Amino acid sequence: MFDGDDAMVLLLYEAYKTHSELVRVARRDVHHLLLEEEWRIAMRARHYLTTQCLDVPCPSSWMTLFDCGTDINFLSATSLTR
Repeated sequence: MFDGDDAMVLLLYEAYKTHSELVRVARRDVHHLLLEEEWRIAMRARHYLTTQCLDVPCPSSWMTLFDCGTDINFLSATSLTR
């Protein structure tokens, strides 16, 4: 190659390298923005507990399952079927 061509190749490579870095930063920023938006959507979608799903605070969950649960529920909770 001629000396003028070497300088041109170096200039083109520098422009390509700068462009690639800017594209990488832009993609990373877009990814962060998408993650942030997904997080905001997840925080807006709230799930509420109703009083029917809560046990009375006196007996423990284990005793409630043992006293009032069926055999299938008890076996599933204790993993005795494995």
